[in-house]
Amino acid sequence: MFVCYFGSNYFFFVREMEFGYLTGGDSKRYIIGSEKILNLEFPDRKSYLGYMLYIAFFKFFNLNLTYVVYSQIFLTFLSSICIYKISIKLSSRVGGIFCLSLYLFYFPIQVWNFYILTETLFICSIIFLLFFLIFFQKKYIPIIIFLFIFTVSIRPHGIILILSFFMAFVIWIYLRNNLKLFWFSILTICILSYPTFLILNLYIADQNIEYQIANAGILWGYKELNSGLEFKMSDKSNGDLYSLLIFLKNNAYVFVNSFLKKIWYFLLRIRPHYSDFHNLYLIIFNIIYYPLAIYGFIKLKSKKSLGIILLYLLIIFFTFTAGFTFADWDSRFSLYITPLFFILAGVGFDGLTNLKEKFYKFK
Repeated sequence: MFVCYFGSNYFFFVREMEFGYLTGGDSKRYIIGSEKILNLEFPDRKSYLGYMLYIAFFKFFNLNLTYVVYSQIFLTFLSSICIYKISIKLSSRVGGIFCLSLYLFYFPIQVWNFYILTETLFICSIIFLLFFLIFFQKKYIPIIIFLFIFTVSIRPHGIILILSFFMAFVIWIYLRNNLKLFWFSILTICILSYPTFLILNLYIADQNIEYQIANAGILWGYKELNSGLEFKMSDKSNGDLYSLLIFLKNNAYVFVNSFLKKIWYFLLRIRPHYSDFHNLYLIIFNIIYYPLAIYGFIKLKSKKSLGIILLYLLIIFFTFTAGFTFADWDSRFSLYITPLFFILAGVGFDGLTNLKEKFYKFK
């Protein structure tokens, strides 16, 4: 399977690259940021600091950006082993192979290995974090702390991981009936609520969330879907959380309408500007893994694990974030949670296989 994976990567992507790597709209920002770090300067967009440091590591050793691509392919390989082992633990070897097949041959994920963009590193880091949480041992705590901090620093979506992780931790403690630790965690969260509030305000201001909701439309850069979406903007907005809540209150109906449409495009990943073949490819995969993921959620037994609770909350919060902001032009943002659906689909596929075997035995 891995031979087919590396072979397909070469056939579809590597041989088409002129410089050994591909660049996107934000690539220049990361490259310039890495150069500033090497010159002991702070980059302009600190919310991408993790990826800039990652590129700076290669530049420090005078390695060109092709080696960034090589490393991203290798990280995807390592993450595929992790996702396979997670799926085996939650289901069986059959479910693991199915999950691994979805992950390795879902080209919308694999294509980002070859770009100087944050996607591959962010996706792999989330999988690594879930792996060490699901296979938790005390000796993994330093690794978990490092992965958590690093993943948060890769791109602005890291703030969703912060919220998801702390909420998952509180739920996990409560389910374990450790009331002392539960109330201690609640107290800690209350103490940290103010700095968290400040960070959230900085994020809202940095990303200009209010403006994005009003002007980004359903799909970023695709205005044809925006008919009827007329938001009322206030001149008194301070760009903070309170102003955002007032904005949502004043535009409740329009917001709910746009919210549902954004989630639809976010999860299905189809786009009006994609070719028919591209959309058909995505629809076929959606038909394969979404029903199985839902069945897998129902069949999954170890729902009280911290890693599993985090998996659920990441899916929920990433989806809701898209509903609050926009579904991106090239459907990259939904890729951050697509492997999590693959894990659940592996559990569902295993459950379906067992159901089939029971049916034939009964027959």
